[in-house]
Amino acid sequence: MQTSRIGLTRAVERRGIGLHGGRPCRATLGPGAGLTLNGTPVDLDAVTDGAWATTLTTAGGPVRTVEHLLAALVGCGVDDAAITIEGGEAPILDGSAAPWVAAIEAAGPTPRPGARPVHRVTRPLTVGDGDRWIRITPAARLELAVAIDFPLIGRQRFEAPASAFAAVADARTFGFLRDRDRLRAAGLARGAALGNTVVFADDGRSLAPLRHPDEPARHKWLDLLGDLALLGRPLIARVEAHCAGHALHHRLVAALREPGATDRPPGDP
Repeated sequence: MQTSRIGLTRAVERRGIGLHGGRPCRATLGPGAGLTLNGTPVDLDAVTDGAWATTLTTAGGPVRTVEHLLAALVGCGVDDAAITIEGGEAPILDGSAAPWVAAIEAAGPTPRPGARPVHRVTRPLTVGDGDRWIRITPAARLELAVAIDFPLIGRQRFEAPASAFAAVADARTFGFLRDRDRLRAAGLARGAALGNTVVFADDGRSLAPLRHPDEPARHKWLDLLGDLALLGRPLIARVEAHCAGHALHHRLVAALREPGATDRPPGDP
């Protein structure tokens, strides 16, 4: 099975700060062949870190926090785009994928000659570590179901097909006020602010209005969609993730690339 290719017609630029580094960053999206970041193909082979964000190695140095931009590209069906990022991190913008969708629309998505093969799952596969796991099964389209469980948020679950991306794109990244000093001391979350992050206080309330009652689960859905771009081709499957994160998303993509992968229960190495 193949899908028609979508590319961009013009270059657009977005500036902002990095969520973790807190430094000025600039991203340019423009016409290209395949998805490239600073001249390097966007795929699992480029991943260098999955702690707190997805970091890719590029010809211009490592670039982290690319998952929201990748989610927007996948959600908009873009196969071909040359991305350039300066500052070592994708601008966080408002913390969601929505500003990236606006940038892609401004760049003029357009059909391109040729077709792109898809990755259709034909048998179940599970990767996991204890109570953190991802299960993938055959389906007629890409469907994502994400469950989270945080002490100050509780359990949330969000499920939707990838075709519903437009209704999920505005879900913002989130964090906890009690973790702020520890993260910043570790060089993380230095650019986090109420304008780009949903922050939960020690009593569990959000310090700013939520866009959705289940916004954290929706954002984790976006993160998963973005990391699936590392497969290098559109995925046709049902993906269920329980308390997963970027590192486990990367393990799933690695397992999908193995021709001899077999189903195994959560927790199996």
